[in-house]
Amino acid sequence: MSINNKKIPFKTVLMSSCYTTERLMALIDNLGKTYYCLLKNNPAR
Repeated sequence: MSINNKKIPFKTVLMSSCYTTERLMALIDNLGKTYYCLLKNNPAR
C-alpha cells in the first residue's frame, strides 16, 4: 500500500463521492484515520 511506502503523515482523508465505497471507508477506518465524503445516492436500495 502506498501510504506505507511513502511514509506521508496524515490524519484525515477528503474524497469525492465517486471514490466512496464501503470497502474503502472500512480500510480508512481500520487505519485509524478520519474521512469526509459525500455518500452516493443509491435508488436501488
